[in-house]
Amino acid sequence: MGELPLSAEVHGELGPDYGDAVVESFLARIDQHIEARVEQQLASKATPRRRQIDPARLSKQRTNFAGVITGSVVAGAPLSLAAWWLLKTAGGNPAPLLVIWVVLLTVYGLVACRLRRR
Repeated sequence: MGELPLSAEVHGELGPDYGDAVVESFLARIDQHIEARVEQQLASKATPRRRQIDPARLSKQRTNFAGVITGSVVAGAPLSLAAWWLLKTAGGNPAPLLVIWVVLLTVYGLVACRLRRR
C-alpha cells in the first residue's frame, strides 16, 4: 500500500483536527524524497576532467621555450650592452633598457611557471 492511501486513511481516522498535520507530514516526506533523488542525480554526474596534455608535446614546448630564452640572452645581452654604452657616451638615459629587460624576464618567468605546472 502506498503512502498516499495510508495518509488518506489516517486523515479519515483522526478527523479534521489533525488533518493539516497529516497533510504537512505527507508533503514533508515528498520533499525529502525529491531532494534525495536530486542529490543522487547530481552525485552521479561525473565532474569534468582537465584535458590531458601529451607529454611529448609538453616536452617540445619546454625545449622551444628554452631555445627562445637562450636566443634572447645570447643576442640581446651584447646588443643591450652596446646600446647602453652608446646611450651613456651620447649623454642619453639607459634606463629604458633596464625596463625592457625587466618586462622580458617577467614574461619569461610567467611562461616558465605555466609550463612547469602542467
